[in-house]
Amino acid sequence: MKLFEGHTFHIPVLGVGYSIDTPINVAHFGISSVISLVDDTTIENMREFYSKKFDIPFQTISKKVDDFRAKRIASYLNLVDEIVKRKFQELKESATKAGGEFEKYVDMLPDFSVLKSKFNLAEKSQQAADELTKWINEKLHVGSIDVNIMTKLDKVNSKDGVELPIEHNDAHAALRGFATSNLSSSLVLSAGMSPRLYSYIENFEDFFPDKNGNIKKKIILKVSDFRSAFVQGKMLSAKGLWISEYRIESGVNLADTVFQPME
Repeated sequence: MKLFEGHTFHIPVLGVGYSIDTPINVAHFGISSVISLVDDTTIENMREFYSKKFDIPFQTISKKVDDFRAKRIASYLNLVDEIVKRKFQELKESATKAGGEFEKYVDMLPDFSVLKSKFNLAEKSQQAADELTKWINEKLHVGSIDVNIMTKLDKVNSKDGVELPIEHNDAHAALRGFATSNLSSSLVLSAGMSPRLYSYIENFEDFFPDKNGNIKKKIILKVSDFRSAFVQGKMLSAKGLWISEYRIESGVNLADTVFQPME
C-alpha cells in the first residue's frame, strides 16, 4: 500500500493571468498549480518583475527576436523553476526552526498525511527528529509547475507581411516554449482538440518515456465528456504519447475532477 505524503488538490489554471505566478507562491509548499501560456507579453513582464525581485540577471526578449514567443515562455518557466527550487531549499533548511516555512508546509497538509504524523512524532523524540531530517531530504516533494495551452488559440502569425510556418502559430510556439524549458511537469491541453498541434508534440522527446520509463513532460487532457476523452486519447496514443491524467472540466471552469488512466 502506498502511504499518502502530500496534498489531495491542485490549483487549476485561472483565466489568462490569475495563476501565472502561483507556483512561485505555493509550489515550495508541495502544492501543484497550472500556468496559462496564452499571453507572452504578460509572461515577459512577469519575468522582468521576478528577476528583479530575486536579484536574477534579466535580459529582455523583444518581439524583433526570431521565435520570441517560445523563447519568452521558456525563459519564464525556467525562471519560475529556479525560484521555486531556491524557496524549496530554504524551506527544507527551516525544518528545525520553530515558526519556519517548513512548519507552514506541515500545517497545510491534511491530518492523514504521513509527513504530518512524522513531524508530530519529531516534537516528542530527538531520534524521530533526526529521522525526519533524513526523510525530508529523501521524500519531500515540490509542487508541480504545470502549464496550460488552449488548443484552439492557435492564431497564424506573420512577419513583414509574410505568413510564418505553422510552428510559429500561437499554440505551437507555446508548446515549443514549454518543451524546451527545464521543467519536469505536465502540459494541460484544453478547449477542444487540435490534430496538427497534437502531431507537433511528437517532435519533442521529453514527452516520451526514457529508458527507465519516466516521462519528463507529461500530458493531461481537460475534457467535457467520455467521447471527447476517448477520441483525443486514441489520437495521442496512436503517436506513442501517454496521457497521464484526464480532467473533467466543470461547466463554469472553476474546478477539475481528475481521472488517472489505469496502468
